[in-house]
Amino acid sequence: MLLFLGGLDMPRNYSSKKELPVALRFIIKPFQFIVFLIIQLPLLPLTIFGYIFIVVKAMIYTKKHGVSATATNPLSSRWFLHIFGLRRDEATVKLISSLPFMSGAGLWLMMGPAFIANRICGYLPGLARLPEPEKASLMSLVGCRTGFFDKMMEKNINSMDQVVFMGAGFDTRAFKYCKGKNIKVFELDKESTQNCKIEALKKAGIDYEWITFVPIDFNQESWVDKLIDYGFDTSKKAFFLWEGVTPYLEEESVNQTLKAVAKSSAKGSVITFDLYSRSVVAGTGEGSFIMKYYGKPLLKMSGEIWKFGIDTTKNPKENVETLLKEAGLALGEFRLMGKTTEKEKPFGGLVEAVKI
Repeated sequence: MLLFLGGLDMPRNYSSKKELPVALRFIIKPFQFIVFLIIQLPLLPLTIFGYIFIVVKAMIYTKKHGVSATATNPLSSRWFLHIFGLRRDEATVKLISSLPFMSGAGLWLMMGPAFIANRICGYLPGLARLPEPEKASLMSLVGCRTGFFDKMMEKNINSMDQVVFMGAGFDTRAFKYCKGKNIKVFELDKESTQNCKIEALKKAGIDYEWITFVPIDFNQESWVDKLIDYGFDTSKKAFFLWEGVTPYLEEESVNQTLKAVAKSSAKGSVITFDLYSRSVVAGTGEGSFIMKYYGKPLLKMSGEIWKFGIDTTKNPKENVETLLKEAGLALGEFRLMGKTTEKEKPFGGLVEAVKI
């Protein structure tokens, strides 16, 4: 199935691909893939049933209760990373078991066959990877950006006084990186999504009282004013995580958000976020098949569409630097997602920007 194709990995008993000679890797890769398919194909009906069950259940609930449907995708992907042993995330596992629109059984039906095959042959499906950005595909997109944003949290968290999750959805990084530290944590999202998350946290027995939830209608209210009303201190350094949001916004909204971060935060504050190419947003170029037959139909069903993209065909780093400079920010780390060749261009970028 398309969900599980998209690259090869070494057997699990090898800690690094560099430990194997090139010739041996060349032999092992196709062998892994063949074994994976042999195991996976007979179980494909389970995968399809699990996938349909998860999507339909989520769509029905999110539309009825006004919860963001797209906020569920990163949650599922991080569950995949956890069960495949790539990224430990107990909070996500507990949260999924308590959310009314998620199904642990459905996820296991969907990924169980791939999990069994992986344990036998070592092949990792595309949705269960933490690739370096330059080696990522659209199928491993969430894993790619998850790894980058985790590194940004680890790099910056100990020098910050505040952390702001913008459009937090069902992100659980606060429990992984912020709990027990002398850091003020804020989560911004629409009230219906936050209420759903809070109820699930209660049900899961996860302590969340130390997090400040800021309900916000981004289309009607100033998120900066609301954040300040809830205790944000503009004189203290802050780390802003803005994951998976920019493509849903108009270009002007992206510009204004970056300017607001620069204006309302202390020197040395950081915002990290992801951007996507105009061709991917339009459904053409790299990964166009996936976007046309998988990504865009799901977005359409959820009532959300991608709008904003950047030019990655020529000087993408300079384009991002210009975007940040106009907002009053400086570029820190920048990683392109996807291959850069004469025929292939990056499908996006991961950004760390600093208030100077």
